[in-house]
Amino acid sequence: MSTFQLSFKTELGFVSVMEVDGYITDIAFKKISKQKSSPQLLKVKNQIKQFLNRKIKKFTFKTKTIGSKTQLKVWNEIKKINYAKTVSYNFISKKTKIHPRHVGRICGQNRLLLFIPCHRVIRSSGLMGGFSAKGGVNLKNKILKFEKLNK
Repeated sequence: MSTFQLSFKTELGFVSVMEVDGYITDIAFKKISKQKSSPQLLKVKNQIKQFLNRKIKKFTFKTKTIGSKTQLKVWNEIKKINYAKTVSYNFISKKTKIHPRHVGRICGQNRLLLFIPCHRVIRSSGLMGGFSAKGGVNLKNKILKFEKLNK
């Protein structure tokens, strides 16, 4: 098993990406010290930078989403949310037949931030809800504002 990881600074803070056997398995907002890059990680870094520089709105790198059947069901629904749009936990709940609070917990377990855009899932009231990345709701709000400004 070949494992590579890379951290890089963005306007949203440090982003770390992990690759296992040619597939991206983790994207997180944090800095890691032990780094070993690969061509695939450099491609991901480039795409994230392009995303943040308003040049692309979707990612095309290969991922391997690790999770239960229920998690995958929720995450696949979240991946359908368009750039700069938001939906409620309740909306995802109705689509997947999974309780909204469980949808929220599953969002918090997302290991592919930005690629699975759980930052686009908010409360029915319009409030942000939670966000599992370092920076929490403030970072979630920052990403959403960034997307809405760059539609």
